[in-house]
Amino acid sequence: MMLSRSWKMEHMRSDVARPEQTHQEKQTREAAPFEEMERSLPTLSCRFPSRILDNCTSYLGSRNPFAHNFNPATDEIWLFDNTAFRSSRAPGRWTAEYVAAFFRRGTGEDLARVVADLAQKLDISHGSEEEAVIRERLEPFVDAVLPARTVEISVASEQRGTASERGTALRLGPGGRSGISSDELKIPARPVAFEDGQAITSHAQLSPAATMTTSFAEPTGWAVISDVDDTIKLTMTSAPLGILRTTFIDKPQPIAGMPKLYGYIDSALSHPAWFYLSASPYNLYRFLHAFRRDYYPQGTIILRDASWKTLGGFLTSLTLGTQDYKVSRMQKIHRWLPDRRFLCIGDSTQTDPESYGEMYRRHPGWIRQIFIRKVLDVAEINCTDKNKDDRFEKAFRGVPRSVWRTFEDPVELYAAVEALVGAVEGEV
Repeated sequence: MMLSRSWKMEHMRSDVARPEQTHQEKQTREAAPFEEMERSLPTLSCRFPSRILDNCTSYLGSRNPFAHNFNPATDEIWLFDNTAFRSSRAPGRWTAEYVAAFFRRGTGEDLARVVADLAQKLDISHGSEEEAVIRERLEPFVDAVLPARTVEISVASEQRGTASERGTALRLGPGGRSGISSDELKIPARPVAFEDGQAITSHAQLSPAATMTTSFAEPTGWAVISDVDDTIKLTMTSAPLGILRTTFIDKPQPIAGMPKLYGYIDSALSHPAWFYLSASPYNLYRFLHAFRRDYYPQGTIILRDASWKTLGGFLTSLTLGTQDYKVSRMQKIHRWLPDRRFLCIGDSTQTDPESYGEMYRRHPGWIRQIFIRKVLDVAEINCTDKNKDDRFEKAFRGVPRSVWRTFEDPVELYAAVEALVGAVEGEV
């Protein structure tokens, strides 16, 4: 998962000033009562109970002299899968962005109140299995976040076969105000060189159950950037209550045909680097990681930092500032892998066409192909221009028509992927 200090600071101010709406975001929010629902959702008043010193010095980020190690007896840590690249700042060395999230375990004093509020809005009975699911998925939204924490991780490298060798330690953090740390670090060298496409597993030294996977990507080859909701994961709603239900109650389901298509892409493009770029908040990382693991190729899940103090901020983060956010994340990926050929896959519900179009115009040729799934039969979308030809023509202004296409059924894309591979082979 990737975050930036500029986004962190912007999002921490989101209760005061919201990002300017794009045309597509305005349509989404006007087609359903988002502002009314956001105002009605409960506050998360106990998310920032840390010591005054931690709160104040957390703004210093990695330069914080008062940071301290997380305590495995009381704290919980999440480590996020990442992608290693050859850094231009250290030629020949593998580098990766390491992201960790720190929570105080079981401190969600708001949990019962928030669960009851959400269950009432979604018409879920008290004591039901569905209420238990709400409680489980809401917990990362209400547990206290821990700024100014650090953690040591052991970077282990899996060997072909069964054994693994003990790796060298890396120090992550300290985290910022939202309990998130983000560090670009050089991966310790080892006697046997890492290879393109290899994956290794690392873990927190004081909490071995907290693990992460690092995938290695050489400078050249293929890579894929994929949206999540309504591209690979079924949502099929742009209404606030529908979003809350699919997020906090429903079992996540893949879009029909997309797991098979992604498996084909993974094989046809010789196991590209995968990035799953979503506007969902980092609190849903474990939920989305499990979904990705069950259906789609290994890759880096990129989510938004969430520092808001009301549950309504969750809906806001999904529907405002998404284009700027996605472009900024793709800019970082471009910095890491400027010579890779990228395939971008998204859908018509939010700003994927505009985001991919803008990125193509910034770096012509970096994105080789764009696939946009047209989401149909959703009332809130049918009353907008999201699936109209004019919308796509405008979004992809300056992008060759051969580079982008829309689709309704994943079966339509197999020939396009085959043609894409053939075109690149013809360049060699």
